Amino acid sequence: MRPAESGDEGHGPAREGAERGRLHGPSVARRFLTDAHAHLSLVADRLGAAAIVGLDKAWSPGTRASGEGATSPFVVDVGVDAEDFEERKRRFGGFPWVRLTAGAWPGKVAVEGRERALAALRAAAADSACVAIGECGLDYFHDEAPRADQLALFLGQADIAREHGLPLVVHSRDAFEDTAGALREASPSTPVVIHCFGYDRDAARIFLDLGCFVSFAGNVTYRKAAALRDALAYVPEDRLLLETDAPYLAPEGLRGKPCSPLDVGLTYDFAAALRDTGVERLEALIRGNAGAVFKRRRGGGRVGEPKQPRGGTRDGRVDG
Repeated sequence: MRPAESGDEGHGPAREGAERGRLHGPSVARRFLTDAHAHLSLVADRLGAAAIVGLDKAWSPGTRASGEGATSPFVVDVGVDAEDFEERKRRFGGFPWVRLTAGAWPGKVAVEGRERALAALRAAAADSACVAIGECGLDYFHDEAPRADQLALFLGQADIAREHGLPLVVHSRDAFEDTAGALREASPSTPVVIHCFGYDRDAARIFLDLGCFVSFAGNVTYRKAAALRDALAYVPEDRLLLETDAPYLAPEGLRGKPCSPLDVGLTYDFAAALRDTGVERLEALIRGNAGAVFKRRRGGGRVGEPKQPRGGTRDGRVDG
């Protein structure tokens, strides 16, 4: 999630054009579908409060009858500011179609406030409303913090996910090798989602070998995003997720404009055609995968058994 990404052609190697299969079944555009990664506070800022009301109205008619939980479509509202969890919970936690994460994006906080950020995230992770840690990771495109500090913040959040048995949502931009290396070091025992995947098929294979889920955003629909399309065709069904990264990375047709989770249907249509599958089948598949990763927590419980941190502190880390 960063504003500059809204105009990207795609992060992987690009070539002109790519063949798309035929759409199997009716389009799901502008229907409420599972969105594995969005930022509802920013959607409200860019599109107004009516955008959130519209999401709730779109969810209500076709979803409540099918039951809540993993079998119903939902939006994952992803944290990027370590200290905004309570505010986001207040604003969006009452919607039955929202699941909240808590995370710190790899910006200046990695240098100026890492320990405070990690303390805030530990508090959020103890809240049963928090279903995952992240987004967190490495961003060598913006490079807002020294890479060693980004890595320290990333690994600190991986430890919190481990301690609380929570999934980890990973941001990786122009940092494939170091991201894969950090995940090998962290050795998470809970699901890991590579959000807004931005590399090629070979990188997807390595992340899959590490046990990760791979999530594709609207930039996979861009004309020059051939490497992303190749990766989308390659990822197996049981590791695939789709997202908007709303309000960023709107799919082709809305490109350059703020988007809403309701726009994820354009990416579903594109992915279904590319993978030569029915859109309703793909919808059920993504809903099931996301439900398996972002599980609701009951009471004060954890998603999984708490794990002990790997030990040591990140403060002295100098590699990156």
